[in-house]
Amino acid sequence: MKKILLLCLILVNLALNAQITLGTGNTAVGVAPISTYYGYSYVQQIFTKNEINANAAGNITGLKFYLSTSSSIANSSSWTIYLGTTTKTTFSSTSDWIPVSQLTQVFSGTVTNVNGVVTISLPNSFAYNNLNNLVVAAKENSSGYDDNGFSDAFYNYPAIPASVLYYRNDNINPNPSFPPIGSFGDDKSVITFNGLTANSAIACPDVMYPANNAQFVPLSPTLQWNAVSGATSYKVSIGTVVGGSDVINQQSVTGNSFTLPSSLAANTVYFLKVVAVNATGESQGCSSIMFRTTPGQPGNDECANAVTLSVNPNAICTSSIQGYTLGATNSGLATTPCFGNPDDDVWFKFTATATSHKISLNNIQSLGTNVNDDLYFQVFSGSCGNLTSVLCSDPASSIVTGLTVGATYYVRVYSYDGAGSNQSFNICIGTIPPPPSNDMCSGALAVTSFPYSYNQTDALGATNNSGFLTTCLDGMNDGTWFSFVGNGGNVDVIVTLPSGSSFDSQVAVFTGSCSALACVDTEDSGGDGETEMISVPTILGTVYYVNVGHYDSSSDEFEDTFTINIVSNFLAASEVSDVKTKIKVYPNPFSDLITVSDVENIKSISVTDMVGRTLKTIQNPNPIIYLNDLNSGIYILSIITKDNSKQSLKIIKK
Repeated sequence: MKKILLLCLILVNLALNAQITLGTGNTAVGVAPISTYYGYSYVQQIFTKNEINANAAGNITGLKFYLSTSSSIANSSSWTIYLGTTTKTTFSSTSDWIPVSQLTQVFSGTVTNVNGVVTISLPNSFAYNNLNNLVVAAKENSSGYDDNGFSDAFYNYPAIPASVLYYRNDNINPNPSFPPIGSFGDDKSVITFNGLTANSAIACPDVMYPANNAQFVPLSPTLQWNAVSGATSYKVSIGTVVGGSDVINQQSVTGNSFTLPSSLAANTVYFLKVVAVNATGESQGCSSIMFRTTPGQPGNDECANAVTLSVNPNAICTSSIQGYTLGATNSGLATTPCFGNPDDDVWFKFTATATSHKISLNNIQSLGTNVNDDLYFQVFSGSCGNLTSVLCSDPASSIVTGLTVGATYYVRVYSYDGAGSNQSFNICIGTIPPPPSNDMCSGALAVTSFPYSYNQTDALGATNNSGFLTTCLDGMNDGTWFSFVGNGGNVDVIVTLPSGSSFDSQVAVFTGSCSALACVDTEDSGGDGETEMISVPTILGTVYYVNVGHYDSSSDEFEDTFTINIVSNFLAASEVSDVKTKIKVYPNPFSDLITVSDVENIKSISVTDMVGRTLKTIQNPNPIIYLNDLNSGIYILSIITKDNSKQSLKIIKK
């Protein structure tokens, strides 16, 4: 009996002490698992099976994150955490969020910093299969932010590029079901997984460069991989077949990078494997990654060899062609009246089928020695040797007008910057569609039930109808329209845009009638390609009209493709959604003045600098506040409402 009891105690002790920690010893701070320096954030991280290196499948019973003992997370303490598995190693784009429907919510509550550790015990353990990579997603729900020396607080470690996807904003609390366009991060949080037991064998490295299936890899690349804990050296092999070593055969390397001693062949597929070594042996079962080298000088390097583009019948890029500037040379044609350095220009041409077309550069990837994705394009009429510039475009998409149907036009694409800046891209020619059915308020698409989702692919054809919408203080273009009937609860309107979009949208909600609209609220917090979200408390039976249009109230600009989701978050009459209670301040950054919403509910506003000095206090403010006497920089705007609640946010003087 004593032996059985002793064995049980040993097993329980092993289970309690089973844990795997990644990134030990790193104290650089970053955006993961949440960004403490912004009001709200949503962060997804992919931890590979290799780096976790568990000895078997197991149940994750808790998580730990690390920060300085002196760091404050008082305004960043309301967390929701999701776990899941994926075959992805990286995110393919800034909109490539892993759907929350594929994740499991494992925690929701308040966290605290106890001696530099945030410990989260999961109410229900998460079964990790030890076959796929692990996703850790965290959403921070508290308004306000924590300073901590003008930086984030949590310790991060270097990781595979694009293995972190994050969104952070002082005013918008993102909905994980409809996450906004985010940003890539290359640093993951130092983390402990409780409940998993580490493998006794050393882990396989994850190759950081080149990425698996990478294209346009230079002929003399510098290979990089993550530093494996306990490794004393690494062995590198490269071959022209899977598992091959006919190019490099188990080259011993002490660091975590290696520059090839001789050039690879152009436009050739290679397979790379890296193995970690320590005193006990080598990592086992490491897989190869595949990459293709650059094909050399582009065939369309000169105007005479311009590639012919098909014209799409609408604004959707069903037909597109891949191009690249790496290896291209200067055609010798001056950019005037355009800008940039055309030392790597490549050429395309199309035949106009309408008087206006949309030209788009999508899926832009940096290829040069400088990390840079700033492409520029110029459109010409005429013929090679006798060209006339008709459009200059720094944005990745632009509308070219005044075309002659049946005429041929040339498009020159080049990196805006000089030597070392090169890109790959997809180019397409779109056609502006006729005005959509919901172009006018009277034709608003009716929401018959919640949740509602609609992909507006023909918004490019929307007109400004009778002019700009100026009922709300922050006016906008008249875009496309939707309507719904209030249910007495809160309704969220979320507008998301496809990756790479240059459409800067604004959303507004109105009551009344199409001929006499009354502003309920409007939102324009995001920039090009970014999500806009607005939440309104509704009155049962009242009809609400929603407009999605370009943000400008003085220039009639084109709308573009977007997806609108309208969802009901029914709250009791005494409740108000967190998003709605946020006072809105725009523009931000600003030049001379800011406009503040809901001033009738504001008691006072004060402006302080980043060292805490109060520079200005305004009692019972007007909507427009002049701050032209401030120097350029970052300030804190503190708002006291008439119910004595407080809101603080960062504002930037240009």
